[in-house]
Amino acid sequence: MKISNKKNKGDFYYPRGYPTRLVTWVRFQFWLKSIGRWIRVQKPVTLLFGHHYTPSNDLIEIDLTYLCNLRCNNCNRSSAQAPETNHIDIKMISSFVDQSLSTNRNWRRIRILGGEPTLHPDFLDIITLLLKLKAETSSTRIQVVTNGYGNRVNSILTQLPDSIEIENSTKSENVQPSFGPFNLAPIDSWQYKHTDFSNGCDITRSCGIGLTPQGYYPCAVAGGIDRVLGLNRGRSSIPATDDEMRDLLAESCKLCGRFRDGHYVPDKLRKPILTQQTSKSWDIIYSDWQQRKPQDNNETK
Repeated sequence: MKISNKKNKGDFYYPRGYPTRLVTWVRFQFWLKSIGRWIRVQKPVTLLFGHHYTPSNDLIEIDLTYLCNLRCNNCNRSSAQAPETNHIDIKMISSFVDQSLSTNRNWRRIRILGGEPTLHPDFLDIITLLLKLKAETSSTRIQVVTNGYGNRVNSILTQLPDSIEIENSTKSENVQPSFGPFNLAPIDSWQYKHTDFSNGCDITRSCGIGLTPQGYYPCAVAGGIDRVLGLNRGRSSIPATDDEMRDLLAESCKLCGRFRDGHYVPDKLRKPILTQQTSKSWDIIYSDWQQRKPQDNNETK
């Protein structure tokens, strides 16, 4: 079992504590980058130069469940803000494997997430199915992204074979100062009045498309947003390589706080977030979700 708190070469990664020197200069560079990002996603500029980001079609993130044992503030899957025992059907994973093999779809990396993915009742069976895919395409990397919290989670992690990489954030509480303000919807700001949200952000490029209980999306975050909206707009099968799912980006990115930066900003350059931050649109969305959620939903165990 390979356990790591840092990503391997080729992954999107800044060293912990970056930058260690010339902090003011690096901060200024990222500020300039943010200005350039804002200009780039305006409708006239997009019309002239095309979309800012193109989703990767050889990377995929699979959200196995929205169940979580920590429920961190500002969770970009809304596992805390709209907690729900909602697992992906193992038949969807089997279909994903079969379709990948039948179409010779070679995945460079498959990341398994949640919620807390190890809480899925069929977690180990799902890993077995994905190893079937890896056996046919040996270059495929399979990563499990876990919070590493609690005896149950760690007991399951010890059962994974060495061929599975584990990205363990070793969280111990639900306040995560390094999280971004996911629930500050760009659409609630006058600054994004003339924005083309179908531009997407770097998540679509560095993390790839998403497979969730609601289907396939341009990123797994978009699937989580669609889950709370109750719209289930995901594609029912693996999108073709020329399907950039711009329709789904246009609807989800206007609500996603990650769209504001558009790219990862190192922790050291961001203001720590100690409380849940929610803008008007999300207040309404979560209120509507509360009205719709099943009354017998146990939410977590």
